[in-house]
Amino acid sequence: MSERYYTIKELADIAGTSKVTMFRFIKKNSFHETKHRGNANLYSETDKNSILEGFNHKNGSKINETKRNETSNELIEELKKQIAMKDSQISELHEIINKDQKLLDQQQQLNLSSQKLLESKNDTTQSRENNPKDDKSNPDTNINEQNEKPSNETRESFWKRLFR
Repeated sequence: MSERYYTIKELADIAGTSKVTMFRFIKKNSFHETKHRGNANLYSETDKNSILEGFNHKNGSKINETKRNETSNELIEELKKQIAMKDSQISELHEIINKDQKLLDQQQQLNLSSQKLLESKNDTTQSRENNPKDDKSNPDTNINEQNEKPSNETRESFWKRLFR
């Protein structure tokens, strides 16, 4: 029984790729032909199995690599979504901080205005206490009152008037 031999074109058809790709793979991985028929290189059944196994493994690694790339892309997209969500949360927090700062400024202005109002009220009460018109403890007004001659009924002694 004669052994079957395969050309590069037949191996490419079995693998589902082009003749050029199969030729490059064979040359890159140093597979040697078993026979020559004209210009065609022929490969035995065992060579065919090892070539196809290596080629499928190479393509399988590409498939795994593609799967890894898809998984990586999905992960990157998920991370981008999370970053966008965090950015929106940060902007919301900045808005809250700005509102709180405005409220704090208003509170400080209110406290300042109420403090000024209290100080002005205190100043007016102190000025009333120190006002010479209404003040009975002022010595000048007491002397004037003492110089007036009181009526006989309310006349006080000299010493009492002096030490009021």
